[in-house]
Amino acid sequence: MRHKLAVLLFFSLSFFWTNPFYGKSIEGLYFSDRQTTENGYLLLGIEIFSEKGKSFYNAQELRYKKTLGWEEVLFVGKITKEGSDFLLIPEACQIRAKEVWEAKFALLRRFDCDHLVFHLSKNQMDQWVISESLLGTTKQLPFPYEIEHKAGSPVAVQIPGIRGNEGGIWGFHLNGLGGKGPEKIWNASKRIWEPFSRFPSSEELRFYRWKRSFSN
Repeated sequence: MRHKLAVLLFFSLSFFWTNPFYGKSIEGLYFSDRQTTENGYLLLGIEIFSEKGKSFYNAQELRYKKTLGWEEVLFVGKITKEGSDFLLIPEACQIRAKEVWEAKFALLRRFDCDHLVFHLSKNQMDQWVISESLLGTTKQLPFPYEIEHKAGSPVAVQIPGIRGNEGGIWGFHLNGLGGKGPEKIWNASKRIWEPFSRFPSSEELRFYRWKRSFSN
């Protein structure tokens, strides 16, 4: 009897050790660098989280075109495993747009995307890399910014060079600032959240976290 229990325990532990979803968690928030395009630039962020033992993601791509203004591409979907890679499979996709930064994004169109598959793998620098940006503009796009994050928490990036009422603040689960400053600022070198004191002037991307509220 004890032998059978030991064998059962061994196989149970083996499952947790070898199952990729029970190893090192990939949950968190990931951002690319700002990528120059023919008519502007793009920036991609992906939020990965788990519910009831399954993994899901929200992906947001901010696109700037000098002639058209701003687009925000939104994908939501599920994550599966293939070898050492993760597969991001979209289930719903939409594009929103605005001409000037101060305006609100308006829905431009929804489209079918469940035929798409994005591969997420590690490169030689131990960074996660997605096979392409959401609309296929950039291939093998790395995520140099890996941020500690709880799903649904309002987190935003400050993008240098954007003039407007919100100073280039764009991110996840943040429906306007409402006159409130962030609670934390992300220290990329220490990989920790620190108390916010001011918006630093910098040419680098900066990340902030707001308190959770019912309006977000």
